Amino acid sequence: MPLALLAQGEDCNTATNLPNVSSWCSEGGAYTNVGFEDSGFTTGCFPNNQDNFDVWFSFVAEATTVNVSVAGATGQSNGGTLQNPQFAVYSGECGMLTEIGCFSDAIGVGSGQLFAGPLEIGQTYYIQVGARAGNQGTFQLCVNNYNDIPDPSSDCNTGVILCDKSPFTVEQVTGVGSNPNEIGDVACSTFSCPLSESGSAWYKWTCDEAGSLTFSLTPLNPADDLDFILYQLPNGVNDCDDKFDLRCMASGEVVGATFDIWEPCTGATGLADGEEDTSENCGCDPGDDNFVAPIEMEAGVSYALVVNNFSQSGNGFTVEFGGTGTFLGPEAEFRTEPELDTLCLENSITFVDESSFIGGLSGWEWTFGEDASPATATGQGPHEVTYSSPGLKSVLLRVLTSDGCIVSHVETIYVKCCESSFTIDDTISDVLCPDDSTGVIFLTVANGNPPYVFNWSNGENTPGISNLPPGNYTVTITDDFTCDSVLTYTVNSPPPLDVDTLITMPTCNGGTDGGIELQLTGGTPPYEYSWEGQPFGNDNTLTDLPVGDYEVVIRDANGCITELTIPVRELELMLDPAQPGIVNPSCTGFSDGAITINIANGQPPYQYNFNDGNGFVTTNSVSGLSAGAYTVNALDANLCEGTFNIVLEDPPLLVAGLDVQGISCFGEADALITATPEGGTGGYSIQWSTGSAEATIRGLGEGTYSYTVTDANGCVASADTTITQPPLLELSILDIQDVLCFGDTTGIVVLEGTGGVPPYEFSSDGQVFQVAPAFDSLAAGNYTFAVMDANGCLASIQGSVSQPPELIVDAGEDIRIELGYSGQIDASVSNPDVAYSWMPPDSLSCIDCEDPGANPVNTTLYTLTVTDENGCLAVDSVTVRVIKNRPVFIPNAFSPNADGRNDAFTVYAGPGARRVQELKIFNRWGGMVYEGQNYPPNAPEFGWDGTFRGEPAQIGVYAYYAKVEFIDGIVVLFEGDIQVVR
Repeated sequence: MPLALLAQGEDCNTATNLPNVSSWCSEGGAYTNVGFEDSGFTTGCFPNNQDNFDVWFSFVAEATTVNVSVAGATGQSNGGTLQNPQFAVYSGECGMLTEIGCFSDAIGVGSGQLFAGPLEIGQTYYIQVGARAGNQGTFQLCVNNYNDIPDPSSDCNTGVILCDKSPFTVEQVTGVGSNPNEIGDVACSTFSCPLSESGSAWYKWTCDEAGSLTFSLTPLNPADDLDFILYQLPNGVNDCDDKFDLRCMASGEVVGATFDIWEPCTGATGLADGEEDTSENCGCDPGDDNFVAPIEMEAGVSYALVVNNFSQSGNGFTVEFGGTGTFLGPEAEFRTEPELDTLCLENSITFVDESSFIGGLSGWEWTFGEDASPATATGQGPHEVTYSSPGLKSVLLRVLTSDGCIVSHVETIYVKCCESSFTIDDTISDVLCPDDSTGVIFLTVANGNPPYVFNWSNGENTPGISNLPPGNYTVTITDDFTCDSVLTYTVNSPPPLDVDTLITMPTCNGGTDGGIELQLTGGTPPYEYSWEGQPFGNDNTLTDLPVGDYEVVIRDANGCITELTIPVRELELMLDPAQPGIVNPSCTGFSDGAITINIANGQPPYQYNFNDGNGFVTTNSVSGLSAGAYTVNALDANLCEGTFNIVLEDPPLLVAGLDVQGISCFGEADALITATPEGGTGGYSIQWSTGSAEATIRGLGEGTYSYTVTDANGCVASADTTITQPPLLELSILDIQDVLCFGDTTGIVVLEGTGGVPPYEFSSDGQVFQVAPAFDSLAAGNYTFAVMDANGCLASIQGSVSQPPELIVDAGEDIRIELGYSGQIDASVSNPDVAYSWMPPDSLSCIDCEDPGANPVNTTLYTLTVTDENGCLAVDSVTVRVIKNRPVFIPNAFSPNADGRNDAFTVYAGPGARRVQELKIFNRWGGMVYEGQNYPPNAPEFGWDGTFRGEPAQIGVYAYYAKVEFIDGIVVLFEGDIQVVR
């Protein structure tokens, strides 16, 4: 298995798709070719006699140009471990790829980058990454797919004008232009580290909608050191006079220091949210990170950005803008006639420009997408276009202004194959007989784009299919352009033959008066019949039949055959369904049922045997029967028989049911009982022991109650019940925990309910009830607690939750101190038995005391938090304002004559000064006679003793240059004259 850190494809067919290719970079070392095989695919700039263990990526073009870079073992970046990377970009389809860009690291720098284009928007492109000499390792992949802008200019007046915030990549930079000294007097240019142009590129724009501006500049060569300056152009975008810098970035390499010291100041640079500094000087001072604070752009104001390649490698960079402000530029728009987003392949479409710009447009460049005719166009148009293949087409419009602004707009249109593009003739043959498989469908297709592929729902792939049973068949027809049409055809069948057989049974004892009549539906009429093997005829009846089985063959108009065997049997006596003749017992267990036999056919007179021991009789009824199963036999005059099984059923058992709702609460008389009789024959009448005849009796107290129910047949049942009342419901308080801190809601009350009808619910306000008997998060106060049982009965009790006195802290009045001095904070607390905590702890004499001394170097808000023994907190703040006076005294004369007075020259300052960073003394010819560094102020012994090269300096006037560093990090330069007297 490949040792992949992130998934990557092993060849073109399995290429890993990159969904975002607008200024995108993976993490360093995110990808690897370790464990992968050589795909065998090579290209022009790869050595053809070396292994290339490659991996593959793909992306869909969103713009016209792509910049691809791979960083492996570069030495100074965190790209990865891959030595001598090589990579290429291809167009086309796997198996038929065309190289459009290639790079191979022949000198071992460990990284590289290439540019490729123009790309066709919406098409898929492939990236192959490997290494020379069979090297393997991890790497970083970066891809930026962007629309070209003009080549960079190294002078402000001819700088490229940007019209929007689209990201772009600059391939290379050269020189400093015709004006090589445009950036010297800026914030990050210092006496010791002046800033000058090297490989510079100028970009300008005008703000349209006011808002923030951020950007990121990423060098194409990871080891390059990029600097930049952001200017405001007060005279407009075409006039660089009077420009002034807003942001300045020059941090980078610290010459002579190891890489880990200045690594934070390498790589990408720009304006970033969260940054507060407005400039960074050369080198890499503590806190520098290569980014400075964003700006707020003003509508109508123009700006310029110069990007300087301090490394002078000639390599370019990628620019990506952010923030809420916008750039003024043209708006590229177009519409279609007709207005649609889906086009039939055989139709044309017209593209109409609707771009606009207040300064007017000077050019239009159109690209209409794959297989378009025409493929491209210039000029405003309108342009009529046709397509020779279906699919999603990306249409690009680039508009230009006279200032050199270029703005792009892309829309897509889907070209589909419309069904009307096929001409289809069909021939369908239905099946002749139900359930046959003789159906046929045959299609003749034409649309000018053969050959055609047929995919039928039954798996066939020919224009015609046969031997089909009835049903629906769907076919998808696809032409050489992959246009398709989906059609459904139906093979029909005659309805199934339905035979209704009417039989006349012959009389008993050898009768020959039976008959058969057939009534037909379905199939395909008219019908013919062959009875008992005789020739076919139209007669659907057969008469004068004795008992037996009779064969018939039925043939319809399509020759479909149905064969039947029809049994003819003797006459059996049947009951008259219109006269049931059954009387069931009136009540459960009674013997007052009766049976009466009524014959519907046969020949009277009839005889009846009720199987009661009396044999056959002429009487057709019997009574005095209980519930049960009875068998009755009958004979007619021809001795035809009939046997009948008859069941008599008791009515349902009459039951006197009760539904009781007991007494709700102790002492109440609100019970009710409802009679709920069941069974019997209905029509119930009710009589209560209270004398009521209603179904429900109400308002009942404790006692025994009964009722009797009678149904419509006079059947009787009774029931009784006894009602008792529940015990008295009571509520008690088991525990109270008071509030820990004043104003908190930490009180707890635990309740207990007894009596009534459990389960209980509890409330602290009589309104909202809960199942749990404990209430927490209570504030101090008086409460009326309640309990409610299952019947809604209520009981209540009073309870109180207490709280301690309020803990109050006052951090004291705000104080003012001068830089370098201390002030005393005067705090007070209502409870002395507390723990103190001051934040931030910087510049305080103590952080766990009541009144610390404070000597911050900047105005600081200090917060005091006090905590009592219960963990209660109180917080207050005080501001110590620092007045940044910087008193410095430098004498204008001294007498180095060893008399013990005024024998040395130095800098004198208040306690806000940390050190004299540098003191230099120059004679009147500019020669330096003394240099001192990094010593405390107010210390003459560290200053100039009035000598030069071990000899007393000449009497006269000297110039001094002193840099004093204060405790807040500010360095102030002092210059002046000092007179040496003796």
